[in-house]
Amino acid sequence: MADEVDHRRRGARYRARKRAVSLLFEAELRDADVVELAEERRRMGEESQEFHDVAPYTMQIVTGVAERLDRLDSTISEHLREWTLARLPAVDRAVLRAAAWELLFGSEEVDAAVVIDQAVLLVSDLSAEKSVPYVNAVLDRVAGLAQHIRAAERAVSNLDATQRTAPAPDAAAATEAEAEAEADPAADPAGPTTSAGPAGTDVSQTTSGDPGTDALD
Repeated sequence: MADEVDHRRRGARYRARKRAVSLLFEAELRDADVVELAEERRRMGEESQEFHDVAPYTMQIVTGVAERLDRLDSTISEHLREWTLARLPAVDRAVLRAAAWELLFGSEEVDAAVVIDQAVLLVSDLSAEKSVPYVNAVLDRVAGLAQHIRAAERAVSNLDATQRTAPAPDAAAATEAEAEAEADPAADPAGPTTSAGPAGTDVSQTTSGDPGTDALD
């Protein structure tokens, strides 16, 4: 069993998740922007071997959590029992946010069981042992929602794409009117509005007053 645990902890994804949790924890502690913090650490890693580089998967997690923080916190809070999110240890919040993002919005190629398993390992490594059961339980419940939430996200995305490509109603009506006008010039609403009277008479210059009376300005 110990060899299995050690193997899981040595994986690249585990290290990326652990770094993401560390950055989320630090950003909350310092009230800093986690994406800016991660970018700063990434640059430091590129410029000096004294600092560890920030893996692309770490950047995906922290950026995703930052973009969806309110949604993630709401979902996690709904599945806590006898706790509030604010009362949890900060490390536990960071682990739950990172894992919940992976379950709900991350790549569907990553197995939910693996995400939960590694989140539990992170909690056991970084937090108190008593945190393990409720972190496991919350993430199990969140994973049960993942399929429905992903389906809803796809539906909204498809609707937005349809609305962006469909012509505006006014533009469509104008196009139809122009087509009708070209087919039937007499139906052009911008055409002449005067009609001819008896031969040689310009009706537009006549009035309905008494015969022989000029129209007043």
